[in-house]
Amino acid sequence: MRVLKHFLLFWFCLASMAFGQSVAHNELYDALHLEEIADILRREGIEDGLKTGEVYLGQSYDVTSFEKAVQSIYSADAMEAFLLDGLVDALPDQTAKDLSGFFAQGLGAEVALLETSARSAISYEEVEVSAISAAKEAEKGDRERYLMLRENLTELELVEMNMTGAFSAQYAFLSELAELEEMRLTHDDILALLLESEGEMRQEILDWLMGFSYMAYKPLNDDDLTTYLGFLRSSDGKVLNAALFDIFNDLSVQTSTALARAIVSFRKARDL
Repeated sequence: MRVLKHFLLFWFCLASMAFGQSVAHNELYDALHLEEIADILRREGIEDGLKTGEVYLGQSYDVTSFEKAVQSIYSADAMEAFLLDGLVDALPDQTAKDLSGFFAQGLGAEVALLETSARSAISYEEVEVSAISAAKEAEKGDRERYLMLRENLTELELVEMNMTGAFSAQYAFLSELAELEEMRLTHDDILALLLESEGEMRQEILDWLMGFSYMAYKPLNDDDLTTYLGFLRSSDGKVLNAALFDIFNDLSVQTSTALARAIVSFRKARDL
């Protein structure tokens, strides 16, 4: 909240700056196809949320009301606003302009479209299995490209970032469920559960990232792939990558928390 009485001029300057940022960030949002990504995440979130509800709520609950609650958690408007606000908070105006310029044309635009298409496709289980299998086969049959992509994951610490996001979301979910008397999970209990599955989770994340990368960038020739991976490792590329991971991780924690709270509420209502 701003104090308008004595700082109206200062507020006006900030508002003007924010308007300039919104143009640049909207252009970057569009260039990265984040509206489509939000739609993919919404679809996946609703599907996973309903399945999770079945696991924790069993059969005796108001299914229709729970479906509405899950759809509200994964509101398209709310998710899109969250992503755009995250870009505004994370990236200075000039950085957003530079990045939108890269992704709005040429190789950047081609890659943004390839990544979005691949992210949509891999959300289906059969495509995910096929993509992961193809990447594993490439370790021997297309080794040079496989190593390029594997090195990129290491350089950008993508596995570690995804591990952090997955752990944070699961911790948030289980912490909310701990409100149920029958759960009785302490902080140490939750950490123990997460650490127990750490190795398996790390391997699953690595396999998914390699499957996605190999599928997404397959249409690129070696020169274009080398150029794009070089961009990702540049200062602007790393800033964007870190910003996007922070935004998506925060979104995941927020939705996981809301889903767990809904489950707790419906479970308590069921048990009355």
